[in-house]
Amino acid sequence: MITILLAVYNGEKYLSEQIDSILNQTVNDCKIIIRDDGSSDNSVNIIDEYLKKFPEQITAIGGEPTGSAIGNFSELLKNCDDDYIMFADQDDVWLPDKAQKSLDAMLNAENGNSGTPVLVHGDLTVTDDKLNIIAKSFFEYQKIIPNDLLVNRLLAQNYVTGCTVMINRALKNRALPIPKDAPMHDWWLALVAACFGKIVTLKSPLIYYRQHGDNQVGAKSGSGISFISRKLKTIGTVRDNYNATYRQADLLLKSYGDILPDDLKSIIAEYTKMKDYGRFKKIKTIKRYGFKKSTKLRVLGQYILA
Repeated sequence: MITILLAVYNGEKYLSEQIDSILNQTVNDCKIIIRDDGSSDNSVNIIDEYLKKFPEQITAIGGEPTGSAIGNFSELLKNCDDDYIMFADQDDVWLPDKAQKSLDAMLNAENGNSGTPVLVHGDLTVTDDKLNIIAKSFFEYQKIIPNDLLVNRLLAQNYVTGCTVMINRALKNRALPIPKDAPMHDWWLALVAACFGKIVTLKSPLIYYRQHGDNQVGAKSGSGISFISRKLKTIGTVRDNYNATYRQADLLLKSYGDILPDDLKSIIAEYTKMKDYGRFKKIKTIKRYGFKKSTKLRVLGQYILA
């Protein structure tokens, strides 16, 4: 059985289209758990309509609003216990074979050993709000190179987009509870999978990744003048984001320090120390341990701003 966790907050505009795309998956053995995080629009009524139409496939859970995507998904994760779990945003559209491709890759990675934590993720097709294609490949658009998702790379940059992710029960059990100070649930899950199991990357797009004015996390070009200009205008935010990566590394050590392999523990510890280093020593550490982002331009930004 596959459980699909759908986090909702003021998603009335696109919610029905997303739920329909999940219901139309080629894999029949799927169920959806929805959690609304305190919407003030018509989302709750839309959810209620689907609950009435598909009572065997769709359930909903309640609770106090968490105020964030990571909080909403964390609550959803606590309330599911199936072998395989997928994550869905409220405004995308899944391609019909998304669940099947993810499951095939998952079973191949487990190779009969369901005790190994595994995360499967894939590419996305970037679209506008009406699903007109902006970029066929999110990986190419963002200049992401998700080939070697090792801990040192993931400490500095998240290569995993949550709405493409499938995890197995072993990874869920290892990763929970997700610290409230982690930047995002998908990043935390990817780091835990890299530390204790496997990450599998599917190079084909799995969803239409809709971009609109209300996206909490969106897709923007990862190169060129626009990329540089955007970063220069938000230097304070960029530095805050680097500090968040140091805090996340520290959370990993606090959560798993007793069971991490010594080599990984050393790598993570070195990353946390960088926040206190001067510029020259920080650059030297990035080079030595491979804490490099995915492009030369991003690495240059690390050297200047991290």
